[in-house]
Amino acid sequence: MQKILPILVPLALAVTLPAYAQTRQATGQVLNATDRTPLPGVSVVLKGTTTGTATDPDGRFSLPLPADGNPVLIFSFVGFEPYEVKVGDNGTVPTVQLREKTTELNDVVVVGYGSQRKRDITGSVASISAEQVAETPIARADQILQGRVSGVQVTQTNSEPGGNVSIRIRGTNSINTGNEPLFVVDGFPGAGDLNSINPSDIESIEVLKDASATAIYGSRGANGVVLITTKKGKVGKGTINFEAYTGVQIVRHKYELMNAREFAQYLNDVNAGSTTLPQPYTQEQIDALGEGTDWQDAILRPARLSNYQLGFNGGTEETRYNLSFNLFDQEGIILNSGFKRGTVRLNLDKKISQKLSFNFSSQVAGTFEKRAFVNSQGGSFGGALLDALRFSPINPVRDENGNFTYSNTPLPYVEDVGNPVAFAEKVKDHRTTARGLFNVAANYELLPGLTLRVSGGLDYNNQQTDVFRPSDVFLGRLTGGSANRTQQNRYSWLNENTLTYDRKINNNNALNVVVGISEQQFYGNDFNSSVNNFFTNTLGSDNLALGANIQTPNSGKYTNTLASYFGRVNYRLFEKYLFTVTMRADGSSRFGANNKWGYFPSAAFAYRLIDEPFMKDLTYLSDLKLRVGYGVTGNQEINNYQSLARYDVGSYAAGTTRLVGLVPANIGNPDLRWESTAASNAGIDVAFLENRISITADAYYKKTTDLLLRVATPRTTGYGDILLNAGSVENKGFEFALNTTNFDTEAFGWKTNLNFSLNRNKVLDLYSVTELPVGASSSSLFVGAGLGNTSILREGEPIGSFYGYEFDGIWQTQEEITASGTKTAVRPGDPRYKDQNGDGSITAADRVIIGRAQPKFIYGVTNGFSMGGFNLSIFIQGVQGQDVLNLNRYELESGITTTNKLKTVVDRWTGPGTSNTIPRAGSTIRRSTGIVSDVLEDGSFVRLKTVTLGYTLPKFSKVLKQASVYVTAQNLVTITNYTGYDPEVNSFGRDNLSLNTDYNAFPSTRSFTAGVKIGF
Repeated sequence: MQKILPILVPLALAVTLPAYAQTRQATGQVLNATDRTPLPGVSVVLKGTTTGTATDPDGRFSLPLPADGNPVLIFSFVGFEPYEVKVGDNGTVPTVQLREKTTELNDVVVVGYGSQRKRDITGSVASISAEQVAETPIARADQILQGRVSGVQVTQTNSEPGGNVSIRIRGTNSINTGNEPLFVVDGFPGAGDLNSINPSDIESIEVLKDASATAIYGSRGANGVVLITTKKGKVGKGTINFEAYTGVQIVRHKYELMNAREFAQYLNDVNAGSTTLPQPYTQEQIDALGEGTDWQDAILRPARLSNYQLGFNGGTEETRYNLSFNLFDQEGIILNSGFKRGTVRLNLDKKISQKLSFNFSSQVAGTFEKRAFVNSQGGSFGGALLDALRFSPINPVRDENGNFTYSNTPLPYVEDVGNPVAFAEKVKDHRTTARGLFNVAANYELLPGLTLRVSGGLDYNNQQTDVFRPSDVFLGRLTGGSANRTQQNRYSWLNENTLTYDRKINNNNALNVVVGISEQQFYGNDFNSSVNNFFTNTLGSDNLALGANIQTPNSGKYTNTLASYFGRVNYRLFEKYLFTVTMRADGSSRFGANNKWGYFPSAAFAYRLIDEPFMKDLTYLSDLKLRVGYGVTGNQEINNYQSLARYDVGSYAAGTTRLVGLVPANIGNPDLRWESTAASNAGIDVAFLENRISITADAYYKKTTDLLLRVATPRTTGYGDILLNAGSVENKGFEFALNTTNFDTEAFGWKTNLNFSLNRNKVLDLYSVTELPVGASSSSLFVGAGLGNTSILREGEPIGSFYGYEFDGIWQTQEEITASGTKTAVRPGDPRYKDQNGDGSITAADRVIIGRAQPKFIYGVTNGFSMGGFNLSIFIQGVQGQDVLNLNRYELESGITTTNKLKTVVDRWTGPGTSNTIPRAGSTIRRSTGIVSDVLEDGSFVRLKTVTLGYTLPKFSKVLKQASVYVTAQNLVTITNYTGYDPEVNSFGRDNLSLNTDYNAFPSTRSFTAGVKIGF
């Protein structure tokens, strides 16, 4: 052995030393190209060998390499495109960024009571991801739908912070009942107002549009369904995410009003020739006046906007969590207005065993609104904004002593209204809401593929409104100060039990069956108390006992129940023939004793033509699927107890005693039942060039029958109307969505999303009449001014048809008036209207349809660009062919002759040939006539809605996983011919019968924000 060792040792060294010399290390890091976060578990293999490793939790790797040459490494990871890179001479590898595969067809889409692969969908379903939600700083979750989903029209009915939006999915189905979609948050249907939902918590939004998709929700599916899924915990190392943004809002557009000099001259012209009053101003006084007070500037301000979000996410295979905290604060551009929201959300998923798991989702939220523009002059409309448009610019905001100018002067030449700045600063109108939304579910696998799910939920909503009008402002002068407090409690509980069988039977057959039962109960109680004649304003409404005059309080309580049975079968044959059948039975306490239950079936079929063998040669096609479906859904959105004969409280005075009793309120209808919408849909999904171009197109037809319609009754009944199932409405339309990947390289990316929709609405039947004048203004302050109804329901015409007189210029001379033979008392300078029936008089019989509120089509275009760490998103929204009734112009061009006017009135008629559009000063013909075509405007617009520029910082710390900054501009540019604050408006909110009406609407804003996102 001693003789052999001297030989073996040098030999071993000769072998091992060269081998040692030929070995070196390749090191580097792998990131997700989308958000530049580390990717653990990525396979790293030396090309041409089996030598490999995997990245650690920070995405880093180390791999031994041969000494010679420039070897190539192959990186691969599930869900990502494979990537190859050549190693440098010194063994260094540039940071690798893996791009996610384009596998949209295998994406899972949430549907009612389950989920499906996108490739297996048979109905019309649109989806919005968390990334799309995060692109735009928004206050409400439903705002993200605007312009981003075909077939969905979203209107910001009120731009006030915390204000509502109105959503129409495939048109307006109903006349007297709700047209808003059903919102389902984490499986809880009927989530209602979304003001308390934090948009940053949303993982995805699905919009179910056709009957085959919505029929699973039966009596609440006729107006479409919006499914909101919040973020869940993800398996892996816990993460902490923080986001903050802040910005400023400015008014987008103002009315151009008369200045002090112009208004003084206008008042003189109004009173010219008066035998009872001298002219209010001498020419010398007028010449001495300047611009005066711009009351819009006095009450409008730049307003700040801020949002803070802190989230914790993580977990194991057994327990996953997502916890978030949010604070949102938005000032209103009108003084003393704003909206605040604070939320806490906790979502937990717990796997007890291989068969048993639990899911828990919860959110607690509080909101606070300060409103400064409603309830002025004691009416349903008005406030600081309306008074700012009407108040004399000759008056200052404060007098020489620094006190607010109390009211408008000089009387009686001007309308007696209060100082709008004093109103905004001193009148209190607050609304506070506390809401909790909870849902818990247990899932147990009874047999392979068969799962039982039992869930329970609670939605609690407490709202308090607090109003105080002090005695030292104009609004409170007549009552000596007044206070009102309203308390509303709303809550509902839900229990749902489902069985799901999901099994691939063999290579050619797959079956998914869901059956379930559901019960949901709704409760509510209200209390309202009002007091006036306060001897001090010090405590406001905090002590109602300080008011000497106590008004009669009101209170109420209600409940209703919805019980349901439902089922759905999805069958997949040969991976290309897709069948869906759905049935739901709903029983509602809202309907008559003879019709408590309604039944809502649907069926759909889809044919994946792309999977046929004869399509294989069409290599440019990536996907081709044809869809057809038909179903029946319902609408139950009426007030409680409408089918019953009810009583109201009645009272009268007997001397000094108030006697209280009951009076019949309505005629009962035991046959009252659901509105029923039968809908058919035909669609196509097609994609080209490996899904770089994808198109979805749908055509649909909907007919709603058994409308819940208020029908006039003979006076002999003692009632004005009765709620019946009568009449029908149709909607038909076309939708188109295009998604393209224009460039997709390491250096530059560009994607485009476009959607286009058109809908045609028509009233088919109105039961006992062929037309019915309607409009919310029929119950507003305009009644006393003779405005009357603004719209008409007419068979063969769409809902939202404006009804009034056709403007025909200005009467120029007395000779012209005499020659016309008109019997209407007019003077030169008064507006002229078309005598449609030729009887020589302008009467109600001369009214015609002068415009339509519903647009011809709507669209939206989003372009997203990426270059290095930069990303840019540009979103354009458009509405074409809608009319807007500008009732502000109705007031500010003539109307009340003693208020300030638009600048256009400076060029009013002053003699023959001077104007054929603006009447003479003091003309009241327009106001006493009713709705006229010259205040109906084209409300079409194209809006650069959102522009966001972001930058993702390079990774510079092991602790910091992601950091980015961004700036966003909203409502940057609006191209429109509309002269009001904004063409996207409806002062009557979600009222179906007064669409696109602009009167004292909160001005829209242009906003600029800057934000940061940090992940640990």
